[in-house]
Amino acid sequence: MALAPGALPARATARRGGGMAVERARAALRRAVPGIAWRDERLAERAAQVEELRRRLRQVEQQLARQQEPRRDATRPGRSTAPSFRQHVHELRRGVEELRALDPGAGHPLLQVARKLRNHRLAASHGVPVPEVLSVWRAADQIDLSGLPDEFVLKSDGGAGGHGVLPLRRVAPDRYRLVGGGGDRAEEDDAPDLSGADVVEHYRTASRVEGPFFAEAMLVRPGVEGLPDDIKVYAFYGEVGQVLLRRMDVHADLSKARYRFLGGDGADLGPDASTTHRIDPSIPAPDDLETYLDLARHLSRAMALPFVRVDLYETAAGPVLGELTRGPGGAQLYRKDHDAAMGLRWERAQYRLDLDVLAGRPLANLHGEHPAVDHYPQGHPSQAAGWPVVTAPCARWCGAVPAPV
Repeated sequence: MALAPGALPARATARRGGGMAVERARAALRRAVPGIAWRDERLAERAAQVEELRRRLRQVEQQLARQQEPRRDATRPGRSTAPSFRQHVHELRRGVEELRALDPGAGHPLLQVARKLRNHRLAASHGVPVPEVLSVWRAADQIDLSGLPDEFVLKSDGGAGGHGVLPLRRVAPDRYRLVGGGGDRAEEDDAPDLSGADVVEHYRTASRVEGPFFAEAMLVRPGVEGLPDDIKVYAFYGEVGQVLLRRMDVHADLSKARYRFLGGDGADLGPDASTTHRIDPSIPAPDDLETYLDLARHLSRAMALPFVRVDLYETAAGPVLGELTRGPGGAQLYRKDHDAAMGLRWERAQYRLDLDVLAGRPLANLHGEHPAVDHYPQGHPSQAAGWPVVTAPCARWCGAVPAPV
């Protein structure tokens, strides 16, 4: 059939109309879809989120690997039970009772470490700062507070926990008040004042304390009123297993104490490190934590023991020794992998000590070569032959002498 000039077949017209509809649809789609730049920004954000998730996953994997390491050691062929720090502490407590019966003169290194004035002398001989001793009394009935400064700390040479420790502030003639750790004067005001006679009676009748008794200068915490934080380093003959940071808001009231646990590398062990302590992650570690760890490593190598807790205080003048503790009190309940890791450190430390003894190390708590004062009263058993002061070169047995602080 002939077409008029310019006319299109019906099929072609349909195709043309369909093409126009497609173009209109494409235009509408372009208006609805965001621009390329916007999509690039979203893709970059998603990529950054993915990378952050990967970083967190790597951290979790590394943490799990560290936790699994003691478990692999504990379950290696030939080991029937996992090592346990808690078990070692309980065995030590039982063993000390047996040792006392065998060694009434307290010549064994384990019995020597329970004496505070002895530890002061040992630490000072290694150049470790110790509190200033203001006065010493052989017996509780001889304690006289009249000549002491307005703030001081009374201690018994023998005694566990806070039983033999009284941080005091003079508030009136012959009236004294316990100093808390948080610097809260309101809480201190709630406590009854003590007279000098009350203090004497406390030490005369208290259980688990033993003289001599002595007064120390009060240590000052940097920028904060009250007692300084405890920095308790769990040391295994030259290696650090953990660091316990403790803040005592009320003296000797463990129900109000707050704690934070760090590993030997200074990393936070988390809120589940211990099941028996009130964890407070806000307690700061000292800026120079490594200095504290170096002092603890050195002193632990000086002790003829596989484990000792080196208790230090953070003060405005730097680290100062509190005391050396052979067996921490309490339940000592830790996360399973952490308990096993410290238990394994204890066992390896014992073998390292044994090998050093075989190589000639004296089986005694070793004093260093710095001048150190003997604060025991004249005629005290510490001056007898059963309490030898053994001096040995640190360069061989204790490691490098810590830098002055």
